[in-house]
Amino acid sequence: MDLCKIVAIYMVTFAHCAQQLSGETFPNLLISKDSFISINMAIFMIISGFFINMDKMRTVRTKDYVMSKAKRLLFPMIGWYAVMCFVLFLEPSFTYCWTIYWYLGSLFVCSSLIKLLTNVTSNTKAVCLLSILLLMLAPTITFERSCYMIPFLWVGYGLRYVMDRISKTVVAILFVTYVVMYYFWNVGYSVYVVPFHFWDADGQMFVALLFRFTIGVVGGVCFIGLLKHLTACRTFGWLRQFAKYGRYTLAFYTISFVLNAMLVRVMWHTNWYVSEPGWLDLLSFIVTTLMMVLMYFMQKLLERNRLTRLIFLGEE
Repeated sequence: MDLCKIVAIYMVTFAHCAQQLSGETFPNLLISKDSFISINMAIFMIISGFFINMDKMRTVRTKDYVMSKAKRLLFPMIGWYAVMCFVLFLEPSFTYCWTIYWYLGSLFVCSSLIKLLTNVTSNTKAVCLLSILLLMLAPTITFERSCYMIPFLWVGYGLRYVMDRISKTVVAILFVTYVVMYYFWNVGYSVYVVPFHFWDADGQMFVALLFRFTIGVVGGVCFIGLLKHLTACRTFGWLRQFAKYGRYTLAFYTISFVLNAMLVRVMWHTNWYVSEPGWLDLLSFIVTTLMMVLMYFMQKLLERNRLTRLIFLGEE
């Protein structure tokens, strides 16, 4: 799972870099185009769900659990947004901060709600259904996209119990299914374009919700299963060496938005954008790799001090 995290965060950073370098919301990449947007956040949520420990969650006090999640997820989000505002002379806005780091906000809301529901019932299936239903019905929670993310969290929780059954044949079937679904994929199905509001939902919202959930599960599980079997293969065993960087995923995610915001300013001032497929891929690959190296050293520097470790890394 650590390897999955580092590969997935590279994909996310790559997609964001391509956006800034091209000046396009959905850049015309050669190797991926808009495929990342159909699975990247789903992958992270599935991985997060994989590590949910319901037994442990039931034994921890609600206040302690929520505070630990706030330190881990919200402190880095706010800390790095403050850095972004300071560096780029932006006027602070909590809504904008929450919008940029919506994945962390969504994970915090989903995890906290699950913890609260464990106080209501000891039945895990009931907690699952209630948490999904409540976020679907909550009219003020949509900007966090939590109702879109929480089903993936439970998919990850269930995946832990069937991981041994994800054979090469299953991965191949999932891959073919994803390719077929991607043929019908439209960026209009994305949660960024068509969010889900239960109280004023229409047919398009339900179709988009169902399609992006299905392609996210198929692509996400395929991605995890593929890396599982690749690292078990002697030819690709060297991939396991990158797993150790998975522990830095949160730092890479939060810092990358600051670096990309700076990249936006550079591209805007120079007015030099790259839109040709191939060249955009190559330049995005170079910039992303440089960013990852820089963020790694920033993480190592920040973890030396207790205060910076707490504020920017979410670690005690």
